[in-house]
Amino acid sequence: MGLAPVGLVVYNRKAHTEKVIEALKKNTLAADTELYIFSDAPSKKEDEDSVYELREYLKTIKDGFKNVYIYEAETNLGIKDSTVKAVNTIFEKHEFFIGLEDDIETNKYFLEYMNEALNFYKDDEDVITITAFAHKNATKNYKNDVIFTYAFHSWGWGTWRHKWYDIKWDHCDTSWYNKSLKHRIIGGVFSWFHLLAIKKAVKNNHDIQKNLWDIYYSFAMYERKKLCVWPSRKSFTNNIGFDGTGYHKFDFKNKYFENNLDDEKINITFSKDKSMNFFTYLIIGIKVGLFSWTASFMTMFFNKSKK
Repeated sequence: MGLAPVGLVVYNRKAHTEKVIEALKKNTLAADTELYIFSDAPSKKEDEDSVYELREYLKTIKDGFKNVYIYEAETNLGIKDSTVKAVNTIFEKHEFFIGLEDDIETNKYFLEYMNEALNFYKDDEDVITITAFAHKNATKNYKNDVIFTYAFHSWGWGTWRHKWYDIKWDHCDTSWYNKSLKHRIIGGVFSWFHLLAIKKAVKNNHDIQKNLWDIYYSFAMYERKKLCVWPSRKSFTNNIGFDGTGYHKFDFKNKYFENNLDDEKINITFSKDKSMNFFTYLIIGIKVGLFSWTASFMTMFFNKSKK
């Protein structure tokens, strides 16, 4: 099938995007990988300068990849429509896809992991997507190198054309996160960030339909009983966007999501063993919750101490 192209969705964070590009260039497969960059248009006047500054930087990316294609939106699409358009555009020419956002830093083996996973699970009807981020402090002792859940992170992810096109992007019942015991037990513990994002969006009157695309994707997974593959022993990405910038404005002080990367080479053995008992899920869930909610608590503590 060849190598999967990378689709990078950006808005106005030039410093973050530069780090993402430089890290991606260091990947072992970067020189043979096509990079598609999708730049959204300003949503408000005060963002115009930073959007156009970023677009000027994008034009300087000449090497490090097989080809670089830049798409500049003429009107603001928002995160959801920008992402869906990016994936659909790439699927006009390619059978599979690797997705990044402007705050997802990768290690040098990210592209290797993603391509191997996409090839291994392409015909697995239970699997709808791959993610490269790992809550490795919680899952590093799991019996397999990968773990299956209903939860999804867009912090380095991938999917296939034949598993993408029939997703409904005009409907998402967010109540299932809170009401579904099944989701809570079999994967919901990984989706704590989605819960935070929903609550914050509602509180701030943000438009969920325009921005929280990954919630739609997770809803489609849960509704169809499809799974996401996560690495368990090693994370291939960092999220460097929890610094008060970006759409969500989260500012985590303990750098929990930024200390995951190293250049150690490990061989991932992909498994189709999707069985995991309740007790295993529960233990991993408690660990994820402790680490993740500590990040949230420290954020609230530091913010209050500033006032």
